[in-house]
Amino acid sequence: MRTLNSFEALSGRRLFTFALPFLIGLILLNLYPTPSEAQIVSGWRFHGPGVTGGRIRDIKVVPGNPDQIYVAAATGGVFKSTDDTRSWAPIFDGSGSTSLSIGDMAIDPHHPEVIWVGTGEASGEQSAASVGDGIYKSTDGGTTWQCMGLRHVRHIARIQVSQADPDVVFVAATGARWGDCEERGLYRTRDGGKTWEKILYINELTGFSDVALTPDGQTVFASAWHQYRNAWAHLQRGPHSALYRSVDGGNTWEKVTKGFAEENMGRIALAIAPNNPRKVYACVESEKGGFYRSTNGGKSWKLMNTKASTSYWYGKLYVHPNNDDQVFVMGVMVLQTTDGGKTFNLMPTRNVHVDHHALWIDPRNPGRRLLGNDGGLYQTADGGTSWTFISNLKIGQYYAISIDNRKPYWIYGGLQDNGVWGGPSQLAGGGEPADSDVISVCGGDGFWSATDPIDSCIAYGESQYGWIVWYDHRTSRRHRIQPRNPDPENPYRFNWNAPFIISTHPPYPLYLGGNKLLRSDDRRGNWQEVSPDLSRNRDLNNRTIQGLKPVIKPYASITALAESPIKPGIIYTGTDDGNLFMTPDGGTTWVDLSGGLPVPKNRFWTRLVCSRHDEGTVYAACARYYEANDFTPYLFRSTDFGKSWEVITHGMPAEAVVRGFAEHPLHPNLLFCGIHNGLLISDDTGKSWHRAPDLIPVAIDDIRIAMPDHELVLGSYGRGLIIGKLNPSLLEQSGE
Repeated sequence: MRTLNSFEALSGRRLFTFALPFLIGLILLNLYPTPSEAQIVSGWRFHGPGVTGGRIRDIKVVPGNPDQIYVAAATGGVFKSTDDTRSWAPIFDGSGSTSLSIGDMAIDPHHPEVIWVGTGEASGEQSAASVGDGIYKSTDGGTTWQCMGLRHVRHIARIQVSQADPDVVFVAATGARWGDCEERGLYRTRDGGKTWEKILYINELTGFSDVALTPDGQTVFASAWHQYRNAWAHLQRGPHSALYRSVDGGNTWEKVTKGFAEENMGRIALAIAPNNPRKVYACVESEKGGFYRSTNGGKSWKLMNTKASTSYWYGKLYVHPNNDDQVFVMGVMVLQTTDGGKTFNLMPTRNVHVDHHALWIDPRNPGRRLLGNDGGLYQTADGGTSWTFISNLKIGQYYAISIDNRKPYWIYGGLQDNGVWGGPSQLAGGGEPADSDVISVCGGDGFWSATDPIDSCIAYGESQYGWIVWYDHRTSRRHRIQPRNPDPENPYRFNWNAPFIISTHPPYPLYLGGNKLLRSDDRRGNWQEVSPDLSRNRDLNNRTIQGLKPVIKPYASITALAESPIKPGIIYTGTDDGNLFMTPDGGTTWVDLSGGLPVPKNRFWTRLVCSRHDEGTVYAACARYYEANDFTPYLFRSTDFGKSWEVITHGMPAEAVVRGFAEHPLHPNLLFCGIHNGLLISDDTGKSWHRAPDLIPVAIDDIRIAMPDHELVLGSYGRGLIIGKLNPSLLEQSGE
């Protein structure tokens, strides 16, 4: 053993003496990070609630193993059950995808552990949350995933795996919804997804919404869909929509014309009878509608019925596994025929939500069925005589949320096609609330909500186009209080998602945004106008898209609204047609701020938030994907009441549609930004941003901060309410 001389020993002791504080500091630094490094929010919990439901896009059941079920939530990912719906595991959250929007799934018929998932819902959904980033494959039942390409097709409508060769897979891609897109088309792989070829392409305006193939893989049908969507209209059908057929596995194609529809068509749903592949069905969206049948493998077709049709929101057919004359058409209700389309009636769906998208029928026990719709997942064991709602899937799609001051605080929120619900954030003694603890405020498509500042037993909710109700917890009674213009020749215009707020200043008026700003001082339905028309109010009745007449949507009204929590009467409004206004005095005077922002005017405003710390500071977010297929983040801050603006998007992803926003009530530098696929956090007033750690890439539509609980409450568009714990020590370190 080597011994140290006195000099070496002294040097070692000095080195240790000087190094010890450094080592201790290094350890403490790792244990107690600096404010800029500390985790601002952690401990995410998925609050649900499951009782609110949520849209189901697809259902797949493993052949021969009916207890193993895969369910695709429209914007919430993929869930797997191995015990016949009693429990679920989200299996797509860690796939590496930047999107939880699901267009379709497929199971390899020979290797059921091989699952294909196409991202990007293709139903005509108006939300940026519906955009996908390609097709994914799992070879171990969903434990691990690999992206197999097609990252830029945006929306995948259907995946079909060949029964003859599972390495052959067809993908129908509708492409970008809000602009021209050369990635639209029908794709095929013959090597399990390693490479893809676009085997059918019409033009940059026309994608493919369905594909079906016979068991031998040789006869293939594909439906082309000509559509376009913007903020004020939806072109649902056009001259390029058509049905195509191939008899050589997709190498060559011919347009189907013999006996088939000839007028401008929209979406076309397809299905081949499992027990008789020569019998093929197609359901068409057109002015006349139509249910078509071929009995010779698609060589010729016959119009069987005009009462059954599909639309942009549905687009699926199912043939009974054991009866080639029994077909189910997905729609508001489920239509069924038992004679090949000659007659139709309704499949029994008593006490089941409407707007149906997916159906599975057990081939061994046809009375057992699973049904997916806008309200969630349902199960029957008797062919539909009675149904059970599967309430343990937390896949709600929130547009907006609010919280009250109770202990524990309550969360209210409006959901896509599932109304406004409210319930406690936790039970009084701790623990998660049950379904029975959650109450329904109103129905329809749910949007904004609030609690009365004087009477906490009164809650407010809203369904589409400004239909506000107030709800009394004591009596469970509801009263509609939507304003109506006394001049019937000029009715108020309200957006699909019309914002309302209740002022934090006495007498606590309720403000509702239409084409004008409206105020109710009693919050019970006595209204007055406090602004002129704040929109651009362009006449759209004679406008066309690509030379075609579209379906006109409600437009030219307020979509973002905020009042200063510091000084009453400082109010900002933003419209879907690009205008931005401010009043400093509750509506007596209005200042047009529309021209002072570094963003084109073809935009719509998504969020306005007034600072709690400075009366002249306001945050404004807009989006341009509707108008220009542009997913660039647009977020601005003004400290002088909107006279000048600062861009605060540095460090954000290149594609980040801003949907929700919040400023911490105690920490003015701490900002939270909800985007179409996640949550961004800034601790330097927007100079830089980073993704919230450990949070899935689900759309965050609205954000609230519960104090003194130090909880961040997220209204997600696909996974219900999500609650994270804010780090109170971080605020202490920051001097708050």
